Amino acid sequence: MGRYRSEIHGSVIEKLGDKVGRDSSHHFPISPGPERRADRRTGETTRHPVACFWHVVHAGSFHCHADAVPNEDQVAEQVKDEIRRLRAGHGVLTPNLAEKMGPHLRTLCGVHGDAAQLRPTLIQHLLAFAGGLPGERQDILAISLAIDSKIGHLTNFTERVDHLATLLAVSNRTALRRISDAEGELAREIAAELSRNAGGQRFVKSYYISEYRAIVDNTAAHADPATVVVHQERELICVQDGLAEIPIRFELPEHPDTPEPMFSARVQHGGRIKALRRLSPTGFELVLGLPSPLARREPHRFGISFTFPVALIRAHHVITGEVTIRHYQLIVKFHPDHPPAWIRRVDGEDIRTLDAFARRAVAPSGEFALDAVGEANLTFDHLGPHLAYGCQYRWHEAR
Repeated sequence: MGRYRSEIHGSVIEKLGDKVGRDSSHHFPISPGPERRADRRTGETTRHPVACFWHVVHAGSFHCHADAVPNEDQVAEQVKDEIRRLRAGHGVLTPNLAEKMGPHLRTLCGVHGDAAQLRPTLIQHLLAFAGGLPGERQDILAISLAIDSKIGHLTNFTERVDHLATLLAVSNRTALRRISDAEGELAREIAAELSRNAGGQRFVKSYYISEYRAIVDNTAAHADPATVVVHQERELICVQDGLAEIPIRFELPEHPDTPEPMFSARVQHGGRIKALRRLSPTGFELVLGLPSPLARREPHRFGISFTFPVALIRAHHVITGEVTIRHYQLIVKFHPDHPPAWIRRVDGEDIRTLDAFARRAVAPSGEFALDAVGEANLTFDHLGPHLAYGCQYRWHEAR
């Protein structure tokens, strides 16, 4: 995995990737995000010690380029037809997969990608987009399209319909109707992505995040020592067999050149820290070892806590994702004697805009009040790629 550096000062940037199986030398190539810098219009940056936790959630990826698409409803119907053609015979295991894929599925996966990666790329995309559907719909699609490795012996669609009808205890006609319904829902998910990200880049991931919850505790931000504690809880769904480790990379541009890190990290559950190393003067990597390698479609939940000195980080807590995130909840806690001057919701913004807003006396947009116990509780669904989600605030001048 290549080194990734940010030019935004005082931020914490986290990158999630993956290793497959036990081969510690195997990494998927990482594609760096857009260059991070201060806003060109204002040139404003802030380096005073205020709290921030910004990170990029990123899985190993291959580039996939998307073309512009027509009306979303139209595209959904066309994608559904392509899925119906794909399910025939061996499904996604068909030998002539490239010929069998329709134009929208090829756009989704990248027609110029490595031919050897086409099948795993398609499977990973289908599983990731199906991840937003109810569990039964996901099971139906995994069987009908021959994604489920347990039914590899069922080499034609009729056999898989029979198998599904038996599992659901319904007639074959009802099983077919449920397959059609599931295909329609999957097609709408894919069409929405093609419409949202027309002409942009897409990434193939070895997992997606079904639920992400972060609690940012600022109650000791004015104590001695002044610290911010971040608790993170994720549920990921593996879409490629053998996921065994998750390297979590992050930058602390304000971190002094000390022999030991000035922050601490602890796994609450769901894994153990196999390594915590310094990649550069400001870059760190935490390697989380999972209890056992994950199989395709297997969920896994883990929790990590970080404690950062306030002087290292800045006053926004956002995530920007290159891995699919279905649901994100952010809770930010403040000491009752030290509320922020203002706090605002960040919902799908360019991360660079935060620098321009950081020193404003009044929140530029999205301002809201804390609740009665001094907390902000925000939720986000179906986060867009490369955009920032979370909150930004400003401390009162007197610290």
